[in-house]
Amino acid sequence: MRSLLTMIVVALMTSMRIAQAQPVTVDPESIVLLPDKFDIEMPAPDVPPGIARFHGAWVGTWADDNRHILVVERVRPDGRANVVFAHADSAYYNLYREWFRSEATIADGVLSFPAIFTAASVTLRFAFDGPDRLYETATYRPEGVRSGTLARIDVARLAARDLPAEWPGPGERVSIPHLTVRTPDGARPIMLEATFYPPVGSDPAPLAVISHGADAGRNQLRTWSALTEAYWLRDKGFAVLVLMRRGRGGSEGINGEENFGRDHQGSLIDLSAGIAEAVEDLASTITHGRKLPNVRPGPVLLAGQSRGGFLSIHYVGLRPGEVMGVVSFSGGWYPYAPVTTPDFAKAGRGAADKVPQLWLYANNDRLYDAAMTRGYYDAFVAAGGRARFELIHGVPGDGHLLRLYPDRWRPLADQFLATLDLHGAKAPR
Repeated sequence: MRSLLTMIVVALMTSMRIAQAQPVTVDPESIVLLPDKFDIEMPAPDVPPGIARFHGAWVGTWADDNRHILVVERVRPDGRANVVFAHADSAYYNLYREWFRSEATIADGVLSFPAIFTAASVTLRFAFDGPDRLYETATYRPEGVRSGTLARIDVARLAARDLPAEWPGPGERVSIPHLTVRTPDGARPIMLEATFYPPVGSDPAPLAVISHGADAGRNQLRTWSALTEAYWLRDKGFAVLVLMRRGRGGSEGINGEENFGRDHQGSLIDLSAGIAEAVEDLASTITHGRKLPNVRPGPVLLAGQSRGGFLSIHYVGLRPGEVMGVVSFSGGWYPYAPVTTPDFAKAGRGAADKVPQLWLYANNDRLYDAAMTRGYYDAFVAAGGRARFELIHGVPGDGHLLRLYPDRWRPLADQFLATLDLHGAKAPR
């Protein structure tokens, strides 16, 4: 009897430990709702392989961290398909979790169907990016684009709600040792997080480094993959590295970019301390990136959004021999021309006419209006710099998000890349 009671007590204590180990609450953005069952129908023998390969289940992330699930339940020889699509909540994009069934079409290697996200009309497209990976683009009317990556998962596993602990994401995550900043105990360098997109093919390719803009508060902890821009550059012959500067995303250290110099009244008078920190982070990334597989040593292409665009321009002014070209989207460090315009002049004096640059702005940018950006350009050129300045009209909403509308900038950027010598660049001295 005593042994029976002992067994019961042990069983109760074990169950209590298991219950305590399970989280009482979960991250709402980790929940993806699905139907009770999937209506899976195996492809018939007459379904072409290029269509049949889409059949099955796929999980991944879109817009850097929003979880997505695609289940292609059936496909037909003419390319018609039936799909289930689901996504999680996203506070950043104001999305509520949902799932729906839809008819889709498969043509020219792309599966596509329309959807509505929080009253926004979207066209979803999926194309293969390897044997068991899909590249997803969500095109908003009129031309806005978000991108994502999905990997194949067993349908039975998905039906049992056995979801991966780590969801597939874009590219390959790499850790970059900082060249100058160490941990507080001095034991090792702090590590910067980056996303690496290896070049297409087996031949070494020049490196392109993409730099992010600024964010406030907890948004600084988001990791940005710049997937749309990265795939564009990769398709143009580059290996691509997207860094997160210190204290951003998964990078160690403290973000000191907001440590602006201020006068006695608190007015902004100097940006140099934060810019210098960002330069150190970018230099560490370039040094490490040149050692990655299939990356050819030599000058790199720098690209960036907002603060990352200015950082690219500024870096060339300091080290022009390391850079083959710059593509800046809405470039600027802070929207206060009296302090920031002289920094563009400094960049122009250092860069001179040694490195071609493309500056892309929208006329309806909420941070950097047309007069301010033209002032940046005039100061840069007057100091000896060389750049192609393009002010783009008609970007929906906030023109500061120009990079999300590739139909507006791709033709200009493609022309610019065509002028660069991607194959004959030599390593800097």
